Amino acid sequence: MRKSKLIIYILVAMLTTGIVSNNADAQWWKKRKERRSARKHKHDQEVAVTDDSSPAPEPVSKKERKKDKRERKRLKRAARKQHHKTPANDDDLQYAQTVAKPKVKKKGEVIYPPTRMKDSYRIDFLAALYLDELEKEGKLGANQKVPEKAFPGISFYEGLTLAADSLKKAGYNVELFVHDITAETETPQALIANGRLDSADLIIGAFHSQDMPLIAEYARRKQVNFISALSPADIGIKDNPYFTMTQPSLKTHCEWIIDDVAKKYPAKNVILLHRDATQVDENAFNYINNYNDGYVHFKDISLRGMPEKATLQPLLDSGEINVLVVSIIDPGYSDSLLQVVSKEFPHTRFEVYGMPSWFVIDDIHEEGVLPNLTVNVTMPFNIDHTDAVTKYVSRKFKCEYGGKASELVYRGYETMYWYTSLLKSYGTIFNLNYADIAGAPFTRYDIKLKKDKEGNVLYNENNHIYLYKTSNEATTNKAD
Repeated sequence: MRKSKLIIYILVAMLTTGIVSNNADAQWWKKRKERRSARKHKHDQEVAVTDDSSPAPEPVSKKERKKDKRERKRLKRAARKQHHKTPANDDDLQYAQTVAKPKVKKKGEVIYPPTRMKDSYRIDFLAALYLDELEKEGKLGANQKVPEKAFPGISFYEGLTLAADSLKKAGYNVELFVHDITAETETPQALIANGRLDSADLIIGAFHSQDMPLIAEYARRKQVNFISALSPADIGIKDNPYFTMTQPSLKTHCEWIIDDVAKKYPAKNVILLHRDATQVDENAFNYINNYNDGYVHFKDISLRGMPEKATLQPLLDSGEINVLVVSIIDPGYSDSLLQVVSKEFPHTRFEVYGMPSWFVIDDIHEEGVLPNLTVNVTMPFNIDHTDAVTKYVSRKFKCEYGGKASELVYRGYETMYWYTSLLKSYGTIFNLNYADIAGAPFTRYDIKLKKDKEGNVLYNENNHIYLYKTSNEATTNKAD
């Protein structure tokens, strides 16, 4: 009794002098109570064993007692470690996840947020449709002729609507919102300022505009994918893994040409015809030169007008195929250039590599016009008109809009169908699953993350190039 009073007296003194806090006192009494309860429980067990009439257990050896003691210590250490490692409850767990040290992003690495799987997805489509202008002129009608500047956007939109109808019939739940960026209330600046794109799960742009970086930056901040479906130019966009160009850039086309020439004509001297009359021509020439790095042996000729026969003659071999790479974009000038080469050297065979803009040149599609030239034109897309899906879109377009579907209609259809398939399969962040092209009916997309020379992330771009090859003998589409 005296001992208990003495302990109480000492504790009171310690509290009075500030040596122990109230919290420490409470903890001490709690532990003391737990120890007494444990001793009482052990005593009761020993009494129960003593009163039991059953035979006493066999004595435990010293070696086994030491082993048991080591095991108890190990378990205690594990329990303490787990106590400090694992949060006590759900609130602690949520806090620990919040303040956890974020993963350090390495150079050239992209860390995407978790994807969101939804029952319904919203797609916002931006294009230059010029609807206000058409309405003001009273031209908006079923039989109107679409002006040249509105044709790309409207044709692409028509393809999107045909795909949306097909997706609905297939059980896909998707909402399509259309924005005419030529309207004052729907410019990219207005759409962002008014929050009109805030609910978008995907943004598709079918326009060529200096506003492209504005939408791309918005998409990066909101972590929503923005697809540039028409423009082959990045307009200075970088550090944006949410921006995707489905049409390969001019740089990608030029690099593909060098790879193809190096593979097919490794030992030949190749003539490179170029000019610096326009910035885009100069860019194409630089892309070829910078990428070449000795893969192809070039003899380059800078042009002002048409090439002189005396300039080309010493470089040609009349008994062999002569390879020409022409880094000139203008289709009109290029058409004249091809005719001059063909007529000046009628008995010399040429293998010509041109730019993607050359596809509109009529002469390369007609047999006999350039009899000694085989012309290779790189293309971003290839529509096979014998394919079942192509025939379906053609019939559907004729029924809905009348007339013949253009290439942009098919591209609009494919863009809508493929990206909706990606959304349904992988959610809003499908970027790591771009290899799944099962939902793309026409094109073998090869979307890759582009980086600069230092390894910094730029954007995503389609690297797949089709080769359109034409000659006097035959015209073919080749998917290399």
